[in-house]
Amino acid sequence: MADITQSFSQLLLTYGPGAMLDLPEHAVVVGGLQGWRYGPGWTPLREDRLVPLLRQQLAGKLSETFTGLRQPPVQDEERHDPHAPGVEVVVFPTWFTADVGDPADPGAAPRDEKRRRMVRFSDLSVTQAGKLSYSGAGRRQDVNPIRFVAACAGGHLQDIDWRFLAHRGKDTSCRKELYWVERGVSSDPADISVRCTCGASVTLGDLYKPRFLGTCGCESPWLQPRRTADETCGNDLKLLPRSATNSYFAQTITVISLTSEDDALHEALRAHQATIDGIRSLPNFIDVLRAIPTTRDAFVGFSDADIARALADEREAGTATAANPRIAEFDLLASGKPVIGQDGPDSFLFAETLDRAALSLAQPWDGLLRGVVRVHRLREVTCLYGFTRLEPPPTNAESELDEIQLSVDGADLARTVEWLPAIEQYGEGIFLHIAPDFLKTWLTKPEVHDWAQVLRDGEARDARRFNRPPRHLGIAYWALHSLSHALLAELALECGYPLSSLKERIYASGTGQPDRYGLLIYTSTAGGQGTLGGLSSMAEQVPQILHRAIKRLILCSNDPICAEHGPNNDYDDRPLHGAACHACLLIPETSCEARNTRLDRGLLVETVVRRKTEMFFAVEC
Repeated sequence: MADITQSFSQLLLTYGPGAMLDLPEHAVVVGGLQGWRYGPGWTPLREDRLVPLLRQQLAGKLSETFTGLRQPPVQDEERHDPHAPGVEVVVFPTWFTADVGDPADPGAAPRDEKRRRMVRFSDLSVTQAGKLSYSGAGRRQDVNPIRFVAACAGGHLQDIDWRFLAHRGKDTSCRKELYWVERGVSSDPADISVRCTCGASVTLGDLYKPRFLGTCGCESPWLQPRRTADETCGNDLKLLPRSATNSYFAQTITVISLTSEDDALHEALRAHQATIDGIRSLPNFIDVLRAIPTTRDAFVGFSDADIARALADEREAGTATAANPRIAEFDLLASGKPVIGQDGPDSFLFAETLDRAALSLAQPWDGLLRGVVRVHRLREVTCLYGFTRLEPPPTNAESELDEIQLSVDGADLARTVEWLPAIEQYGEGIFLHIAPDFLKTWLTKPEVHDWAQVLRDGEARDARRFNRPPRHLGIAYWALHSLSHALLAELALECGYPLSSLKERIYASGTGQPDRYGLLIYTSTAGGQGTLGGLSSMAEQVPQILHRAIKRLILCSNDPICAEHGPNNDYDDRPLHGAACHACLLIPETSCEARNTRLDRGLLVETVVRRKTEMFFAVEC
């Protein structure tokens, strides 16, 4: 079989371990991490803030010898031996159909009926051209993998026992030929069946019935071994088309790398934690820290303000359930420093805080924006730590800014996870520091308080659908997320990047936590050079772009239906949407951090419904 190449991002987000992949001649499932082969020159991917978080959050799934992150193996075009760098795949499903009619009675099928012989992978041979074929009716026949498999909510995957289902309640020991029969051209499940030459049959429509496929057999064909003796699963099997969009949902976490100087400061603090704890109660303990011989050299080059800020970050990280990387990202971008990081080919982060006076901020933007940062260069690291099938996992947005909880109920990437795959991408962006006082003034409106409860009920209703505890992010997150989508759509018209290439990162602190509110709009791509500056150059025009973006939200082409929608509507199933639809706020899901949920333009502008929950008055726009 010829080598098939995939980009790093495809291998991580779409075709990771356990994902089904169609190849030109047959279908496979991408192998687990135990089958990822590396060449002698590979280097680990370093992201010092992400690895401790993974160790803490995934303690039950990671090996005690967990080493960190690796990028996917790079293809060596000069090597084609079995040990060349690459990712192993496993043939799946093992049932195929061949264009072989019924040899006993070739005229038995009606004219509108097509029959194809069902064969196993073990019955096939490989031609000189490398194609799979079946020798039947005196000649070689091309084969195609069966279109349907069985999966469970736990991520397990297995072949359907077609012979057993066709003979259910009859002679299950029958070993006569099976045929895939399609009647007509409608592709209706009731018109597709599996028939045995003995007369037994089952329709595809039957397989959609609850519990018809039985209980999960705990099979994981991408792992070695594919099943362990002590593994149990009580989930029901579901019929799953191989190409279904719900066949694979990657579980990932993404961080924006800090400057190397900031990482070095945090590393120095952790290295001298015992000394710091011993002197922290002293009035001028930073001066003492600089005077102690064992710590003096470690903090040369860092200001007292930098050390105090880093200590505050470490203290918050130590008291939280888990250290959310967004806290350090926000604090650095919102620090107000004229220059953040360094401009260089090896720099992870380089940004400039714009002078507010030069922005000519009018109301309401003068009150809304505490600062605007032009991010010339950033590094984004995305790690894959699991996946789900049938139902999507909670998004990373469903953790409050001050507390992150990774979803750990997905399928495993390996029997023993000693490392996790990750990719790094470079890009640019714009950061908006939202003034907390502006939001607090808006939050005091009685109408906003009442509508916040409606949104909270919608979050609870959505959680019940997926049988998971609700995550209430607060109405401030809904408003900032809606503002981000409006800004993304407007920026795409100006900056030269398509909307699907832009991404968002929302910073919204939870109740009782320090005020952190902001938006990062950015783009990133593989390769060390990143992107071309078209987005970051829009930073000075943010007030004008915001004005146009907000004005577009006042009227939607789907009004009044769009404006009247709420999370509590009984006539549809969108509990995480207020006044939001594809004509106004929804964007490509590759751009949204929350799968196009928690959106409501009625929180930003006055719509035709006049809920009085708007943040920006029409007269100001």
